[in-house]
Amino acid sequence: MKVYLMTDLEGVAGVFTWENRDDTSLENHERRCRQRRWLAKEVSAAVDGCYRGGATEVIVNDGHGAGYTIDLDYMDPRAWVLNGLDRPFWLTYLDESCNATGLVGAHAKAGTEGACLYHTMSTHIRNWTFNGLSLGEAGLQAAIAGHYDVPFVFISGDAYACKEMEELIPGVVTVPVKFGLSRTAALQCAPERARELIREGAERAMRAVADVAPLKLENPILFRDERVDPTFDEENPPAHSRVINAHTREIEADNIIDLMCKIYSYNRDWRPFEFTPAWRR
Repeated sequence: MKVYLMTDLEGVAGVFTWENRDDTSLENHERRCRQRRWLAKEVSAAVDGCYRGGATEVIVNDGHGAGYTIDLDYMDPRAWVLNGLDRPFWLTYLDESCNATGLVGAHAKAGTEGACLYHTMSTHIRNWTFNGLSLGEAGLQAAIAGHYDVPFVFISGDAYACKEMEELIPGVVTVPVKFGLSRTAALQCAPERARELIREGAERAMRAVADVAPLKLENPILFRDERVDPTFDEENPPAHSRVINAHTREIEADNIIDLMCKIYSYNRDWRPFEFTPAWRR
């Protein structure tokens, strides 16, 4: 059973402030190093849980910020880890060859009052809707997986993010490790306890794979992108876009993959390198 884990930082136990990669102070350096270890250990706990639950292969997408946030010295050696910024697709290697997907370190979507560090892709976005359905990053991951008939079965992070996915996907296994109090405050469990909960939850999720239906969006898709600040020019619209007003644009797409290619100008002809049994050893 092949499992694809996306990761983020804002939902990790212990994290309650925005990461500042421009701050070169020793205090900030120490904080970021600690957060990278926390993330790596939560992800490793999820990987271990997946294997305990029956997984035979786990791919981990280092999905936060610069794409190099997981401290690899603390990673479970059984996992393959995807790093870097210049990617051919947001969720590279998530396709029909996978049996399940999940997310470690999740935050709630944009506009979720009370949630810790909520946003969708960036703090500039007010809301993203797909045929009228509001989705955050976790929901978008689930929809992309659903395009390939892959179920989204596991999420850990802020309780608001967990609730968001419970409402979207019946049967998903959720592991809240923090409870947002405001955008920059949370009630959190200790990192060691978070890892215990995540390991157990990921193991349960593997046993629930057959019971969770993939999230399937109806095609074609009408995407609406609403921004906090005036962003769009009606006389000079972005590619593939129809500008509604300075804050809002729409894009029509054949499906979710076509939409992602239109939003981010991905190369539609790119295909992943095929893993061989020798590479897996």
